[in-house]
Amino acid sequence: MLGKIAAQQAEDEARSTLFERRIKELDVRYILYYIVCVRHGVKTESLTNQVYKVLKQQIGSGHFRPGERIYEQVLAQRMRISRTPIREALLKLERDGLVICNSRRSYNVRRLSVADVKEIYQILGILESSVAGLVAGQITPDDVELLRRYNARMEAASNESDLPAFGAWNRKFHDVFLSKFGNRTMCELCDSVRQQLYNFPVSRASLKEWIKKSVREHSEIIRLAETQDGKGLEEYFRHTHWSEERNLEYIEKAYDRDGDAAVPA
Repeated sequence: MLGKIAAQQAEDEARSTLFERRIKELDVRYILYYIVCVRHGVKTESLTNQVYKVLKQQIGSGHFRPGERIYEQVLAQRMRISRTPIREALLKLERDGLVICNSRRSYNVRRLSVADVKEIYQILGILESSVAGLVAGQITPDDVELLRRYNARMEAASNESDLPAFGAWNRKFHDVFLSKFGNRTMCELCDSVRQQLYNFPVSRASLKEWIKKSVREHSEIIRLAETQDGKGLEEYFRHTHWSEERNLEYIEKAYDRDGDAAVPA
């Protein structure tokens, strides 16, 4: 029993040391920003949001690997702040589905596998297709212009293989339909589920091709929206845009089956 405890302690210490090395490069940038802005009275966002954004970016870039343990206390020590904003930031990341809390006062980066992505597509296919079909008659020329503008931004992001930027404009695109439905919970649910596709690192091999395919599909969605074709929109969202079968080739190339190797090339 003592041997097992000692082995576990050694493992935890090794992971803690690795974690400290990983956040050293964050430390300097964060502390300089904190000293310049906060200490000199410049109005800034909360410490919680600052920590949240830094950790979210690091998870998305693959700096923290899927399954890696994140220690609340180590983060607080390195950033030289209290554990409260660290804890609150980690709780926000947990709500986003980016980390999983365990019983050892630490978190693990979630593994997003091919199976997880297929489930995301299934959920969005059911929800967004229903919404698009119901609100088609409410789409105005101004809405169509917004959709075109957002899709142009996504095309620019696809040329750079910029997945986070693509995801941000994609959210605006889909929210044109969701906002017409007038159900805040539905909008937040779809946004939260969809955002998981852009929060985790993916293989670059098929990324550009995949998001360009999405831009082409958005062009068809815009055409259907302009004619207020509710049935056409519902069918296209369900059986093409969010079809796991039609996107399976790209999903399997971008996301590892077990959520381990989904990191940028």
